[in-house]
Amino acid sequence: MLIKNINENYMRYTTTSQEIFETFCISKTHKKHLKIDEEKKTIYFNYPEKDIEINYEPVDILYENTFLIVAFKPPFLLVHDDGNNQDTLQARVNGYLQLNQSKYPAQAIHRIDYETSGLVLFCKHPFFQAYCDKNMEEHHIKKEYIALVQGHTNYKNKKIISNIARDRHNAKKMIIHPNGKESVSIFNTLKNYKDCSLIQVTILTGRKHQIRVQCASLNHPILNDSLYGGKKIDNTGLLLQSHHIQFNDVDITCPQEKRFIRK
Repeated sequence: MLIKNINENYMRYTTTSQEIFETFCISKTHKKHLKIDEEKKTIYFNYPEKDIEINYEPVDILYENTFLIVAFKPPFLLVHDDGNNQDTLQARVNGYLQLNQSKYPAQAIHRIDYETSGLVLFCKHPFFQAYCDKNMEEHHIKKEYIALVQGHTNYKNKKIISNIARDRHNAKKMIIHPNGKESVSIFNTLKNYKDCSLIQVTILTGRKHQIRVQCASLNHPILNDSLYGGKKIDNTGLLLQSHHIQFNDVDITCPQEKRFIRK
């Protein structure tokens, strides 16, 4: 184990500072905020304060450790501030952290769509932000989704590979295009209902609207997804949920939402 102990002010390590920096992707710029004592095998943190959006609306925290936090995002809430709306999941998480006397604000490691619900992973310690970002970029953070889609499906570890690009005729929409970025997902059917199916999708890449585009391409669009041809059945939002996240010690499954229950 490389880290002996860590808090908001310093880290004690068991190896060398160089190995710590390589493991956690610490850049030269980042090192300016650190003081290293090789004799005591200690790194002291001196990060500048940041102006951040804070919101004290309640937030469901499903997991928390020294440097990570997993929060539940309801539908119709942004993950990040878009410049027009200060009530975001990130602002609520930082309100929670501030009320609990945390020294640093959290930063979302990934995002999910405005109408999508479920788990969002945050980094709550700046020392580990680059490490988390790199693991997300290299797809070491496992993410599974569930969705209610139109019609009956029979997916059994069905691997879907699509090239996804922005639709130049509709800035809000993505399309499958030969010049798009490769997008890979694994589809499984969990249950068939009268006129829809509950499916599980593991994404191996992280393209914008990846699951929504691929579901539509299979002629089973997600319910309530009017952008991609999904039938509107209620006002509960896009029936897509970030259902399971696995990363290091984090292994969290989202609680069941009533809006996904069908007979």
